[in-house]
Amino acid sequence: MAVDLRERGTVGCCYYIARDGKLCFMEDVRLGGVDVINTLKDYISPTVIIISARADEAIIDRLDPEGRSRNSFDDTNDLLHLPYLVEIRPSSEFNYETAKNKLVNLRLGSNDGPHITYTIPGDVVAAEEFDEEAGIVSRQGQLLRLSGWIDIESQLTVGCAGAVLSYLQRRRAVAFLPGDEAADALFHISTLEMFSMRDTMFINADTLTSLQIMQLESHPHSHNQGPTKSSSGSKEGLSVYGLFHNLARTPQGKFLLRQYFLRPSLNPQVINERLETIGVFLRVENAAPLESLVKNLQSVKNIRAIMINLRKGVGGGLGKGGGISRSVWAGIRQFVFHALKIRDAFQEVIGAEQLDIRKKIYENFEGYHFAQVGRKISEVVDFDKSAEECRTVILPGVHEELDQMKRTYDGLDALLSQVARKLAENIPADLQEALNVIYFPQIGFLITVPLNQATGGGVYEGGIENPWERMFSTKDQVYFKNNEMREMDDHFGDIHGIISDREIEISHELAQYVLEYETLLTNASDICGQLDSLLALTQGARLYNLSKPKIAEENILRISGGRHFLQELTVPSFVANNTLLSGGTGEVISVDGHKEHEEYMSRLGSSITSAHAVEIPSMLIVTGPNYSGKSVYLKQVALIVFMAHIGSFVPADNAEIGLTDKILTRVSTRETVSRIQSAFMIDLQQISLALSLATRRSLLIIDEFGKGTESSDGAGLACSVFEYLLSLGCERPKVLGATHFHEIFENGYLSPHPSLAFGHMEVRVDTEAAKVENQIAYLYNFRNGRSISSFGTCCAAMNGIPPEIVQRAEEFILLAARGGDLVAACAAMPAAEVAELEDAEKIARHFLETDVTGDVARLLVGILSASNGDSSRS
Repeated sequence: MAVDLRERGTVGCCYYIARDGKLCFMEDVRLGGVDVINTLKDYISPTVIIISARADEAIIDRLDPEGRSRNSFDDTNDLLHLPYLVEIRPSSEFNYETAKNKLVNLRLGSNDGPHITYTIPGDVVAAEEFDEEAGIVSRQGQLLRLSGWIDIESQLTVGCAGAVLSYLQRRRAVAFLPGDEAADALFHISTLEMFSMRDTMFINADTLTSLQIMQLESHPHSHNQGPTKSSSGSKEGLSVYGLFHNLARTPQGKFLLRQYFLRPSLNPQVINERLETIGVFLRVENAAPLESLVKNLQSVKNIRAIMINLRKGVGGGLGKGGGISRSVWAGIRQFVFHALKIRDAFQEVIGAEQLDIRKKIYENFEGYHFAQVGRKISEVVDFDKSAEECRTVILPGVHEELDQMKRTYDGLDALLSQVARKLAENIPADLQEALNVIYFPQIGFLITVPLNQATGGGVYEGGIENPWERMFSTKDQVYFKNNEMREMDDHFGDIHGIISDREIEISHELAQYVLEYETLLTNASDICGQLDSLLALTQGARLYNLSKPKIAEENILRISGGRHFLQELTVPSFVANNTLLSGGTGEVISVDGHKEHEEYMSRLGSSITSAHAVEIPSMLIVTGPNYSGKSVYLKQVALIVFMAHIGSFVPADNAEIGLTDKILTRVSTRETVSRIQSAFMIDLQQISLALSLATRRSLLIIDEFGKGTESSDGAGLACSVFEYLLSLGCERPKVLGATHFHEIFENGYLSPHPSLAFGHMEVRVDTEAAKVENQIAYLYNFRNGRSISSFGTCCAAMNGIPPEIVQRAEEFILLAARGGDLVAACAAMPAAEVAELEDAEKIARHFLETDVTGDVARLLVGILSASNGDSSRS
């Protein structure tokens, strides 16, 4: 297994199974961190772990916790003290481009399907590639194949694959001599697959974008022009996550909530615990405790970040602006105070006795220790003086010697005035008012007199017996030291520096005291983050009228009154619709060796009869006009399934959601000039990846696949995809599709199947309307059965397409429906053009019949006049 961790906790992982010759890829996990690496280690159980030399030390500490304390010269150093070997390799082996080239050179799948060469401007195809027996697959072609099997855009994971391939190459080099053909059989790679972490739904970037689960918007400003990698250049736009993340009050709560959205859970216990917690807080009698908890969480800081600063010795502000209100001491004191208030507020929550979050709070929020930490900080740190001096100031009574030095320092003004008066007795009377004695930290005590502009020195510089030593000068003053000043330096020293040093020592002692409770405080901070994320989901459920779903082990999807979470916020009213789908039941091997279906009835419960279970389709194909709401319907089903798996309430009246391991979409095309691929090629890669990853527990959303190419090719591809998914039998996934290719149904290309159902979005058609755009009214109701037309011309008229174009299109549609020849119809010449050609022919024939031996000009005028007269045309 190779793992890599980059900035902001993004984790990439790839592992190889030697027995099966299988190389497995994970999509890059954002906001993962070391905890995800630990989860991957437990899930994969590797024998070798490869990490980059630039990896964070926290990874090594987690993978080999005892390795740092071992001495390589110690007899106790044992490489086998772990169940796996840890190899640290140069970061160059994790390079993305190098790894991608290695994957291309594997030439997997080159013998499957047609042999095609993909060339782009600048490509040079070598002569040896034109080998008819070996086939022709260019680098670009192999990249396209790879994109259909794995997520090639997950750069960290692809880089980890490069490290694994380098490791396998080294193992071959050790075991075999160069040129040995048997080396290919060792560590041979035959299959590429993608995997997701245990108990985590697979949801890739295409799905997050297509369903608008997360959607960043760039917001440039004067200090940050255009989109950048920094978070200041963008913010969350109109998205599902965007509606919830502002409801989280703490930094750790926002972080954890984002993790929920990036990694939906497949653990029914985790999901149901979150749903139960939200349900308890949504009770009417718990409105006041909920408000109190939210208010207290607003003042809770991220203790993990504070402890990092405390260990570094940073006591100032944690963010921009600094100040004592943002110091570590204020943050810790504020945290323990509000943590105890949160514990007290939970006592008023009715029905929370069995909640896991309540148990965690009562077990980890130790009132005595929290009070001790808060009291200790309050007894040591003077927050008012600290705010004035912008540093940590210690209260009086904490250290007697420090208090004495502060009293001396506070009395320096009177002492300096007294010393100045004594020195002034020995200088001319007219200069006595100008002399002053001051104190500078780190410089000491100084005499200052005005600058003599004529000489550049002081107006007085001491006598012969006690000369003054010039230290420095400013524009108007000159500063000196004499014997009295040096005596004061020796007696008082740098009193301000000594005070600061002593206060730093006391602060350090306080830090050591607080760090003894680090584990207790950080655990409590993490629990506050969990509570905050759950309360954010609770507030969202109340704010957006969401209801509690039922998570079922069965592979079923039953939704009543489902709504699109985002669409309903942008329209005056939203029409809710129902959904009923059931994936494959799976297969088991009986005692006699024959395959038989699982007992589906026992999984669905007694409320569903066996006959009814058979009737539930696994594929629903939606047709209907443009603008009728097909895409919204498909997306709302996927969003309801997604939100249920993060433990959130869903926008539906009732929802029974079976555990879904993947949500795969072919909805939107993420085009970019950086990818040398057409829009249709990107669509093909999305559908290819979906087909290769789909299981019976998956949900596939296929919206108008095939529209990017010639209609017959697109219809054929769409029909073949639907037919293939239906042919999977007991392993077929749940599929929601939308298409405008009515010919695949009308011509019988897609055979009827018990698991195939059709639906359409209802419209009302008024054929007697005078205007085309008024002939159709959208009702947005989902109805069973297929629609009769896509009403494309009505949509065109509604969008301002000229009436003559719409009318001509209607003529072609009717002609095609009657089986007419569209080519002949397009080639037919309008009557006006026919008449014009006839006039031209008459002029030409008249000219050819005329004798041109005479006056040519007069003859031409006569011909044109006669022709115009005959045809009555000017």
